[in-house]
Amino acid sequence: MRFRLTGVKDMPNTVAKHLFGREKIFASVNAVTAQNVGEVVEQAYLKHAINRDDIEYLWNYFKGDQPSLYRIRELRNELTKQIVENRANEIVSFKTGFLVGRPIQYVAATGDKNVSDAVGILNDVMRRIGKHTKDKQLVEWCMICGLGYRYVVQNRDNSIRSPFNLYTLDPRNTFVIRRNDYSETVIAAVNYVTDEKGNVTFTVYTPRQVFTLLKGADKPQKTAVNAFGAIPIIEYQNNNARQGAFEIVLTLLDAINDFDCARNEAVEQFVQSLLVLYNCQVDDNVTADTIRQAGMILLKSMNGEKADIKNLSEELDQSQNQTLKNDMYNSVLQIVGVPSQGDGNTGDSSNNGAIVLKNGWQGAETRAEAFEAMYMEPEMEMLSVVSNICGSVRNGFKFDPADIDVKFTRRNYENILSKSQTLTTMLAQDKIHPKCAFEASGLFVDTEEAYSLSMQWYEKIKAEQQKQIQEKQTEVKRDGE
Repeated sequence: MRFRLTGVKDMPNTVAKHLFGREKIFASVNAVTAQNVGEVVEQAYLKHAINRDDIEYLWNYFKGDQPSLYRIRELRNELTKQIVENRANEIVSFKTGFLVGRPIQYVAATGDKNVSDAVGILNDVMRRIGKHTKDKQLVEWCMICGLGYRYVVQNRDNSIRSPFNLYTLDPRNTFVIRRNDYSETVIAAVNYVTDEKGNVTFTVYTPRQVFTLLKGADKPQKTAVNAFGAIPIIEYQNNNARQGAFEIVLTLLDAINDFDCARNEAVEQFVQSLLVLYNCQVDDNVTADTIRQAGMILLKSMNGEKADIKNLSEELDQSQNQTLKNDMYNSVLQIVGVPSQGDGNTGDSSNNGAIVLKNGWQGAETRAEAFEAMYMEPEMEMLSVVSNICGSVRNGFKFDPADIDVKFTRRNYENILSKSQTLTTMLAQDKIHPKCAFEASGLFVDTEEAYSLSMQWYEKIKAEQQKQIQEKQTEVKRDGE
């Protein structure tokens, strides 16, 4: 069945595209200064515009604005079905919930009490400013278009009781510029706004200065000192290709949509099948429209032959079609690393590990761990900016980002019985240090704090038991006298 896409000029984001990730933006300068900022940003903006078009397409696709909404049949176009089975939204929603459904926690990397106290304050402040919600916004952007941007700013609102605040920026109007060498060091970050007249104003952040620049201008309109010595806009990426979660299966998703449209059109065509007249004639004033409206027709025999009228139709084999669709959908899930919902036959329910492997949860966990690795470096950059702000404001708390680990808590209590048995078995071995047992079991998010609290509790119980033994010995001795 042939179909074509229309509205290409009016709706460019609806045209089916093949996307291969967002390009990095480089500049052949060592630093962005007041003398070269106009030229550097103008060149970077041209490159960013390509990424922005892709991001806009993926964002609209995620929301349901997909090519199948614009298909038109060339034959019997009144049967055209425009259906979107929004699996892109399903993929992004699952991955976002799986990764940051529970808040990300900061834990102390050492047993130093001062570090533990600072980390406790940091977690409390992050909870107060709603970082969990902002993490979900950030990860969602990463899953949609491969990139996410976080902005750290000194807080001026005393009601929040935090020296800083975090914002998730729209990647359609944010980008970073990297030095064009092996290090690919970020030398500037740019966020821009467009007013109602179409004028674009850039805010350019460098480690030492902040420039306000109008599009097309050679020199900055305003220059300020960056008091915190670091770029406050941090770029996060989903993977090295900087692709979104569903971007690699766009053609399959389009095929599923086209298949749904075609199958529904086939059903409609079967219901509204064409009429074939055998050995008969109709009045001249009878047309296809009048037949359709009346729902009946009077026939006249020709040359003594029996007149007849029949539907010309052929119904699709829905079971075979469903097999094909299931194959495409399962391929999508396997490629993007989303668990299947199962086929109702999970086998032996006592073998949880086999079920996890069969339904794809182990693959989802592996993909999540890969994303965590990409997440760590920019998160530590963010903590460095936060540390600079906290150390510079009055009543701020101080911490060293090197003393902090970032922990995702999504699957902390899965297989808890197995983890508990591992901990118990290792603690029973004299040659294994208890701290190693705590770390290897994977039972605790903050291994350092769990070990510290457990050892304190152990020493307390041990002291109470020793006290009871001494009291009993004293009592026995007193009775003997």
